[in-house]
Amino acid sequence: MLEDSLREMFAAQVDTPPVADDPAGTVIRRGRVARRRRAMGSLVAVGAALVLVTAGAASLGGGWPPDRRSGPAAGFGVDSLADVTVGPVEPPTPGRDTGIGLDIRSGDQLWTTDGRRLTLTGVGEVTRIYRVPGGWVYAGAREVRFLRPDGSSVTLSGEDDRWAVSSDGDQLAFQLDTTLHVARIGPAGLALMDSVEVPANTWPVAIAADRVVVSGGSRGYGFVDLARQAQQPARNAAVTTIYGVRGDGLVGLVREEGGSRRCLARIVPTGGKLQPAQSGGCGLGLRAEATEGGLAPDGRWLAERRGAEVALIDVDRVLDGETALVTCPAASDVPPVWADDRTVVTGNDAHVVRCRTDGTEEAVPLPEGVPEDWQLVPRLTAPADGQ
Repeated sequence: MLEDSLREMFAAQVDTPPVADDPAGTVIRRGRVARRRRAMGSLVAVGAALVLVTAGAASLGGGWPPDRRSGPAAGFGVDSLADVTVGPVEPPTPGRDTGIGLDIRSGDQLWTTDGRRLTLTGVGEVTRIYRVPGGWVYAGAREVRFLRPDGSSVTLSGEDDRWAVSSDGDQLAFQLDTTLHVARIGPAGLALMDSVEVPANTWPVAIAADRVVVSGGSRGYGFVDLARQAQQPARNAAVTTIYGVRGDGLVGLVREEGGSRRCLARIVPTGGKLQPAQSGGCGLGLRAEATEGGLAPDGRWLAERRGAEVALIDVDRVLDGETALVTCPAASDVPPVWADDRTVVTGNDAHVVRCRTDGTEEAVPLPEGVPEDWQLVPRLTAPADGQ
């Protein structure tokens, strides 16, 4: 051994036992320290690699359908999907039911329906937020996060603002450069389900079963069939608005054939394109802003803010040729949002107004501490059976 040889060499040069300042011992000790440091460095590297692999498997496992791949999306790795809490988190104090039926947001502050107050951190100015099963999905200009009920949050996507959440709040479609990703949302982050190449000038607006509906601006809307990834979306310029998903199709607006008006329509994927299967209500003067009210959770009613009132439109009856419209007097700067299948909520600086499709309305006071610039938070849930 090297150590024995060194000792024999030094022992041959002296007649007395090694003194406290033993040259051989010094060399040997230095060698042992160096080996221990190298061994410790190797263990740390192996441990770090194991943690990353384990974290990735835990947060990204469980693809859907089973034969599709799971893994981190392009543009961000396992670290950005890890459990990250921004700022101190204090357990929210339980409050009482506000009677509004929806959460309220003002700036980065969130008032929940049960009276709690949470902070939306990590994205700068909040631009969008949805209540989903198990928490909230919210975003700034270039980051999407998932907020848990305890106030902690985790990054979902961090490089682009082109994204959409499914109507049941379970999936996220987001586009990075020319790659469209679909992932399942969970408290630990994203479980990537599929990725497909799309044109750069598109962005996702809705998720319907195995299809992601994409917008191309003035070029209209198309869809990406995840089961046929080689097929590029064929956009239909006659489709001008998508309000939401209903059953195996969509509800939106299409250009009147031979005219200039917009007509309410049930839209289905046919022959690789989105096509109106039924249309009507061309004279209702519906506007193209899908965010101004939108579709009820079951797809039966459509809400549209019109000056000092909110119009509630029965989609089925309008498509059958009738004029079925209920108005709710509610002058407000707050866009209406559906609380359930038959109740839409809006309001003004002083109070909240709940309008029902039977024509009745109810005023509810704002929770204490909510400033004037408040907005309602849409709730995304799975539809009831049979809808």
